[in-house]
Amino acid sequence: MKSFTFTRYLNKEDIGYRLSNKISLNDFWMETVRLRKNKGDFLPFKDQKENPFWFFNLPALQKIIHEIDSNGKDSLYKAVSKDIESELVKNSLVDEAFYSSVIEGAFSTIKRMRELVAGRDTPQDHSEQMIFNNYKAMQFIFEQKHQDISIDLILQLHQIITDKTLDKGQEEFAGKFRDDQVYIQDPSGHVIYTPPTAQQIPEAMEQLVQWINQIDEGTFTHPIIKAAIIHFHLVYIHPFFDGNGRTSRALFYFYLIKNEYGFFKYFSISAVVEKSKSQYYRAIKDVEDYDADLTYFLLYMSKVVLDSIGAVTRQIAKHYHKHFVFRKIEEDMIYINARQKKFLNNFLVKSSTDIRIKDYQKTNKVVYETARRDLEDLYKKGILLRINQNKAFVYKPNYAIGPNTQNST
Repeated sequence: MKSFTFTRYLNKEDIGYRLSNKISLNDFWMETVRLRKNKGDFLPFKDQKENPFWFFNLPALQKIIHEIDSNGKDSLYKAVSKDIESELVKNSLVDEAFYSSVIEGAFSTIKRMRELVAGRDTPQDHSEQMIFNNYKAMQFIFEQKHQDISIDLILQLHQIITDKTLDKGQEEFAGKFRDDQVYIQDPSGHVIYTPPTAQQIPEAMEQLVQWINQIDEGTFTHPIIKAAIIHFHLVYIHPFFDGNGRTSRALFYFYLIKNEYGFFKYFSISAVVEKSKSQYYRAIKDVEDYDADLTYFLLYMSKVVLDSIGAVTRQIAKHYHKHFVFRKIEEDMIYINARQKKFLNNFLVKSSTDIRIKDYQKTNKVVYETARRDLEDLYKKGILLRINQNKAFVYKPNYAIGPNTQNST
């Protein structure tokens, strides 16, 4: 019993795959839920079956939350230089706006998003408008972070997020609760979730806002857990015709930024969620299917936050390396052309740390020989390393700049 109940938090289906045929799955599951609920924290709102939402603050969840607090509030973030901080924050705003929209089906590119943010163009289609709206919503969050979360603030956020993106006939509902029933369907058109009725929304939202702003030391809920519950419950209520997911993720950010989790400004939660969308939706469905148990979603979201902290820590290191490289180039009076400078500015902070001649050729829109010459020049000047991989040269950042005298490594 212990291995299923406390060490790993499995749902009924997962337990069924592992349970001996000699044991009744239903009996085992009932006992598992009973033990979990005995140690559960119950919330003041219920699901549509009148089951109170609850979660089991199991050791694995506590450990992740502790790592978030330890790693996220590390002195590394406080020591980030102003120029790097500005670049990181801008990138995180763009990434969050972009990936939160992509989760909902938007199609565009980060490059195009940067053009919109820089004011070099205006949104040309529905997807671009969604992404641009999300960027404005993130700006709104940082501007309003000292405000209490209220119904009016949530509606303001939704209005920004859905501006010019709602379906024909629903345009007036930007910043307003829906007035009709909606159904959540899978790609095949099957209804997989029926949210509360429109009549139930005002009371449900008031109850959620009251719980968010409740200050009671006797019922303290850790901010990471509380933010994840806010995220889930808004999606569950589904108070809007469209934009529920984007609004819920924005509120998740808002609550944590407001509660002094300032390091969240450096990274995008949605960038990680987008890579694990199936697990994201499964965690939501597990809560709905298994006794209103929020633990599944809390474990997922806390792991996403921890992964995001790891990603931004690596990103900070890359930004420092980029600044070191350009300072070294300047100090040593190393000449690089405009193409090379633009390339290094992007390449040194990208997730991928190697590039081939054909990649450079495509990115910079130059012929093969120009790409080869540019990369080889950066290699000879010690700015890049070069290795022979599958009979082709691959170039990587050099973390100890100095002229290369060998032909290859």
